[in-house]
Amino acid sequence: GIETTGRILTLGKFTAAYQRDGETGFLNFSPESGSLIAMSTLPRGGIARDLKGYLAGDRETAPIDLSGGNALAQITHQLGFRDQLEAGGPIVWPILGLAVVALLIVVTRIFFLNRIHANTDRFMGEVNGLAARGDWEAAEALVQKHGKRKSPVIEVIKAGLAVRTQDRETQESVLQEAILHQLPRVEKGLSVLAVLGAVAPLLGLLGTVTGMINTFRVITLFGTGDPKLMSGGISEALITTELGLAVAIPIMLVHTYLSRRADHIIGDMEEKAVQMANTIQIRNQEMHPGPKAMAAGGG
Repeated sequence: GIETTGRILTLGKFTAAYQRDGETGFLNFSPESGSLIAMSTLPRGGIARDLKGYLAGDRETAPIDLSGGNALAQITHQLGFRDQLEAGGPIVWPILGLAVVALLIVVTRIFFLNRIHANTDRFMGEVNGLAARGDWEAAEALVQKHGKRKSPVIEVIKAGLAVRTQDRETQESVLQEAILHQLPRVEKGLSVLAVLGAVAPLLGLLGTVTGMINTFRVITLFGTGDPKLMSGGISEALITTELGLAVAIPIMLVHTYLSRRADHIIGDMEEKAVQMANTIQIRNQEMHPGPKAMAAGGG
């Protein structure tokens, strides 16, 4: 290390701290050299704020280590997020890649499902009202106006209006075909999301295996005398497992949510298709009454 000078604060025999060029940290006393040695890692969070505030005269309390330096050593050696990623080894990066891909899919799917499902009930009520009055041109114009959104429900209604003069069986067949045609759009990305949620913990398990292999290799070469030599492999094993589960659990939860939303939209398409078919059928019966209705009218 480099010997330097700075502002030093001693709190009895328990704790010593320093401040130099805007940097604030803790000191350990070295009996061998008889000097104070700065700890390798600067304090973080509330401990750093309390220490800086006390040195600046803004606070009346300061953190004190009553354990003779053991507590401070543990606190200052806590790994940050980036340090944990580096300790996790190369398997960490594929897991993070899966997380990024899953995040992109989730964002696009939520935006898409919210956009296509907005105001479908009000839109269907307007179309049914126009169809019930026989104003087919206005109904088609309304569908064309809202068709720019490319909503699956609107596409199904458009297909139903195109065959309004056909019999009921043909209408139902066309509507069912239109629903099947829209299913891939609604369910797009969900299968990929499920695969990502399943692969993430497996990658974590792979990191666990490689970490333990590295640990046993170190034991074979150097024995078990120095635990620090084995800490790298153990860290790799545990961190990859933790990260794999941390990525997989949110993915599976969001996949379940999006699947429910997709199922709800598919059910909504089927419901609106039946409404359209019934409205067209009722209107056609009013426009072209059967023989029994004509006989009853002729009295």
